[in-house]
This record gives sequence, structure tokens and C-alpha cells, in this order.
Amino acid sequence: MATEGGLASQLFALAKDLAKVEKDVAELGERDNNVQATLAGLDLTPVQEAIDHLEERTAGLQEEVKALAPFREGLTALTKAVTQLRKDLEALAAGPAEEKLAVWDWSWDGMDKAEAGDAWATLVKWVREVLAGQYGWVGPPAEFFSQASFGGQPQPGARPRIPACWYRHREAVIELSALCQEHQKIYKTSYGTPSRALDWHDRYAPGVMRRLTSALSKCATEKGHVSDLWADDPVNHPHAPRGIDNDEQLSTWITWDMNYRADPPAPGPVAATS
Repeated sequence: MATEGGLASQLFALAKDLAKVEKDVAELGERDNNVQATLAGLDLTPVQEAIDHLEERTAGLQEEVKALAPFREGLTALTKAVTQLRKDLEALAAGPAEEKLAVWDWSWDGMDKAEAGDAWATLVKWVREVLAGQYGWVGPPAEFFSQASFGGQPQPGARPRIPACWYRHREAVIELSALCQEHQKIYKTSYGTPSRALDWHDRYAPGVMRRLTSALSKCATEKGHVSDLWADDPVNHPHAPRGIDNDEQLSTWITWDMNYRADPPAPGPVAATS
């Protein structure tokens, strides 16, 4: 089978021969009306040779086309695959609609009213429909229903649930926000893969469940919201959580630590190390 370059050269030669024949025929038509005399005085040998060459080249091209026939199906499939690949690349470049939004933009402390409103709407909808509706991980304690169904005895294997007052607890809002955002990324954007979905179920969700059921255990025990003692006055209440217990002692400690450290190098060229 001829190469691609050989086939191209044959096509070029065929076009050249065709142009020569057309030229000869045009010259013939421009002669006088005495066709017989014109033909007698015209050397038709080049025309005949050109026609012979055309027949040979046409036959050769037919053989080339027949030789390519077994590859036609594969070439067609390859063309379709390349077309689909181009579409996939364009889709990746554009990104799905969900990815055009900021996937992680839930720093509650820095939100304005509009941002907080959108975040609350997304989080509440997700907790209701996914965490509670699909998984049953939020709501009254499982024992609340199992005791009614099993003669006052807890249902075997019943696991704790996140109390439905989660939205009143800042740590629950922060943790569930992160869990929600990771779930959204996995199931609504191209970031998601089966391994990441399994990782969410194996690591992230159980970790959040474990921490929040422990932190909100009083609410589960009382079957209703229980406020922390300091919740109404987190600044002045003696039992409110604080990052620093004594600002004066903190200042003294930092000063002591700094005094035992080396001074920074003077600005200028970097000294050679060898």
C-alpha cells in the first residue's frame, strides 16, 4: 500500500494531467469550423498519452482506496473518539455550573449578610435532605423511637444522632459546614470520585458525628436544646471558653521567649555559607 505522501503525489499528478487535457480540448475548440482539417493538423499524441496516464492513475487510486477499506471502520471510530475527547476537554475548560461558584467560601466570621444568608440556606437544606433525610444522622435520639417499638428497651445497635438543635451550637455549625461543602464537591462537581465518596463516609462523616454527638450530649440526654452556661455572655462569663487565660501573663511569657532568641541578620548581601 502506498504511503500518504505517495497517494498525495498521485492526486497531484492526476490533477496536472486533467489540466493538460482541458487545455488541449480548449485549443481544439478555438480552431476553425473545419474540424476534420483541424484534427488532421493537430498532434493528438500528447492528449492520448494524458488520457492513458489518467486511466492508469485512476486504476491505481482505486486499488489504494480498496486497500484502505479494512481501516475505514477503525478510522471512523478514531475520528469519533477524537471528537468526543475535544468535547470533554472543552467541558473541563468551561467547568460545570457548580464549580463556577466558590466551593469553599464559608468562613463564617468574614461573611456579610448576603453571604451568610446563602450559606445558611445551603447548610439547612443539606442537613434536612441529606444528613437527616438520607442518612438519618440528625434528630431525636434513636432510643426515643426504639424504646416505643421494643417495649421500653433500647434498640440493639442504635447509634447516637446529632441533636436537631445543632444550629444553636457554633461548633456544630462550623463542622457541619465543612462536611456539607466536601459532600457538595464530591457529588456535584468533577472533583468527585468513588474513592473520595468512600473517604467521606469512612473518615469525614464519622469524625464529625463522633465529635458533635459528644459535644451536644446534654441536648441528646434531655431530648431538647441545653444552652451552655456562658452562651448568653461569652465575654464576661467565668466559664466561657478562652484562647488565653491571662493576657498579662501572656505578654510576660512572649517577652521572655523573645529575649532568648537571636537577632535577625542585618540587611545586605547574603553571606557565603562555604
